[in-house]
Amino acid sequence: MQKEEKKKILIISMRAGFGHLRAGDALLDYAKTNLKNINAKHIDILDLDPFFKPFSRFYEFAVKRFPKIWGIIYVAMNLKWFSFITKAFSKTNIILIRKIRKFIIEKNPDVILFTNIVPVAVFLSACKGLIDNKKIGVIVTDYHGSYFYYFKRVDYYFVVNDQVKKDLIKIGISVEKIIVSGIPVSPKFYVKQNIDELKTKFKVNNNFPIVLLIASFRFSNKKMIYLVKNLLEHKPKINLVYVANGNKKLFNVVKNKFLLEERLLLINWTNEIEEYMKIADVVISKAGGLTVSECLSLHKPMIIVNPIPGQEEYNVEFIEKNNFGKRAKNVKEIINTLSKLISQSNNNQPKLAPEEDPCKKIFKYFLD
Repeated sequence: MQKEEKKKILIISMRAGFGHLRAGDALLDYAKTNLKNINAKHIDILDLDPFFKPFSRFYEFAVKRFPKIWGIIYVAMNLKWFSFITKAFSKTNIILIRKIRKFIIEKNPDVILFTNIVPVAVFLSACKGLIDNKKIGVIVTDYHGSYFYYFKRVDYYFVVNDQVKKDLIKIGISVEKIIVSGIPVSPKFYVKQNIDELKTKFKVNNNFPIVLLIASFRFSNKKMIYLVKNLLEHKPKINLVYVANGNKKLFNVVKNKFLLEERLLLINWTNEIEEYMKIADVVISKAGGLTVSECLSLHKPMIIVNPIPGQEEYNVEFIEKNNFGKRAKNVKEIINTLSKLISQSNNNQPKLAPEEDPCKKIFKYFLD
């Protein structure tokens, strides 16, 4: 009896922040664990060709140094002519198109899933004639959809909620193509763990509330030190878990200043962020689509600091509209908001997470 050939699914992400990669990793982890008839592969487009690196570097530079300019660019993405010009430019690199075409021929996937919209135009252009019988899906990893997402050849768009669905319908995407799935988060967020055991693991030996500070937002070193100081002086007392998100310089600055603090747990980088979120009563962070969705999956209230103009403004709008958290511009606002949030039980948080694992729902559309 001939062995049934596994369906091949290619997941394509691009580094522009960590969210798109985390969404791709979540899909890959789910497929490996739960879908034995699937052969899934996840790639970062920057590893395939350096052509996209300027896009990624510009995004990182703009959101950190000139966020208002990035906000203007994001607004322009809602304009049909701007979207057309940008997509057209991405198709001008003949060498890249040949490389992508060769890559697709070699991998021969049955399904291609994109967690970042930027490389879609050049992939579709490069693969004309190669993907006519293949399914194409796009995961929208924020709480807003712009004209930049419009592609006739895409079979499915997977979005976080009905509002994003309406955004895509408004720009002309057929309603049949838009699936409200939620944003993919790692299967580890859905694993039930004993909170007391996690606290013991991380040496939290008191009953004070736990605040998780993910230091990925726009704050100077001086402001960050002032924030940590005020959090540690907060009344009533709290435990503070500080994650520097890989910023070694900032990690060392905080470490050198607060080395002897017993209620402070310092982490430079972690692959166990879901465990820190699970023990937290409040999360202080930026408003990336993945971070918001991860907190939603665990019903953790958020304090959003200095959201990036553009997509993060829409993410925060969703959070505040649903009473899931608050934005804060400075240390004073963070501290004032914290007292209100830690006094609320997590059981009183609105249940905004999708009932079904988004990864499971997304893959359903490609398993027939």
